[in-house]
Amino acid sequence: MEKTSCNILLVHCHYRLPGGEDAVFVDERALLEKHGHKVFTYERANEGGALAMGLEAVFSWKTWREVRALIRQHQIDIVHVHNTLLTVSPSVFWAARSLGVPVVQTLHNFRLFCPNGVLLRDGRVCEDCPRRRGGLWQAVRHRCYRYSLAQSAVCAFVYAFHRLLGTYRWVNLITLTDFDKQKLLEFNTRRRVFDPKRLFVRPNTAASGEALPPVLPWSQRKNQIVFAGRLEELKGLRTAVEGWKLLAHDPDAPELLLVGAGPLDDWVRQQAVPKVRLLGLLPRGELHALFAQSRGVLAPSLCYESFALVPAEAHVMGTLVLASDLGNVGAMVRPGVDGLRFVPGDPAALAAAVRALPDLGQTADLDAIRTAALAAFGPEDNYRRLMEIYRAVLDGTPAP
Repeated sequence: MEKTSCNILLVHCHYRLPGGEDAVFVDERALLEKHGHKVFTYERANEGGALAMGLEAVFSWKTWREVRALIRQHQIDIVHVHNTLLTVSPSVFWAARSLGVPVVQTLHNFRLFCPNGVLLRDGRVCEDCPRRRGGLWQAVRHRCYRYSLAQSAVCAFVYAFHRLLGTYRWVNLITLTDFDKQKLLEFNTRRRVFDPKRLFVRPNTAASGEALPPVLPWSQRKNQIVFAGRLEELKGLRTAVEGWKLLAHDPDAPELLLVGAGPLDDWVRQQAVPKVRLLGLLPRGELHALFAQSRGVLAPSLCYESFALVPAEAHVMGTLVLASDLGNVGAMVRPGVDGLRFVPGDPAALAAAVRALPDLGQTADLDAIRTAALAAFGPEDNYRRLMEIYRAVLDGTPAP
């Protein structure tokens, strides 16, 4: 990459409920613009679900035409895709290829091998699609995408069709952690979907582009723990609420603050658990301020997660994390140093971790937690890593 700056097209399909991918997309644009790159975006939104999208989810001619026009108009050097499902569709890759422009996609989930993206079914880890006979059609059989047979079929067909086309064999992929990389390589040996030489690793940036508040000592923090994310089953929300039921008669128990929205909104309100308060959606700046003044952040996920953004952001604020001992969420926490782990899906184990947190909080080096998190997920190092990937892609250099 000879030029010091690039013309970059960022592509993203927004989900109906905002989540971590949307935040990363915004952060990525700000980070690139800060360093002098010309950034253009192509954004669409999912309206109506997979069944209504039909063939457009498989190949969108609207995306094909509009992305080609943007590439030509702005002389794009590289296209960086974040999400294609549903309305963008993998047609974005073919549009760029038709004009000789390299493409990078950040994999925010495991959807290349699992139509629901999270390798989770019935509250447990499931790897049937990448491992069992029938492949992606296992997801149709189990109605894994939004519990719908028809929508699961559409989603599975999108990826099955593009496997036949070989779409992902020439797309450069960025996975967010080494755990994700090893999982994808393992699945790829069973069904070759992508070129391992085009698989890079780069974590998301945490708390990018904002002035960080000072790290509060444990004694000055409010006796509260924050859950932030979609209010849904796979995030372990039921585990969290059931765990607080076990703490209901403990006078020293912290308050649980639920930040987010989702299908379990009404269920949470019906539980009426003492010391559990639903705050709804908050701007990211307010959320980070809440992390900074709290004793802990809770990440009770039941799935691997592609990247544990909430624990990373909590650590940037110097805040301890209680995390389920599973996948990337568990890997984010060093027990006894920057948080505690508990058995996923076990309310009693969660309650025990909550009771043990004060002992850790009184001895933990909260400033050191922030320093380590900034070294791992700070914007400048992440920008450097992204430029190394862009350079390798533009030069045709294999991933390390």
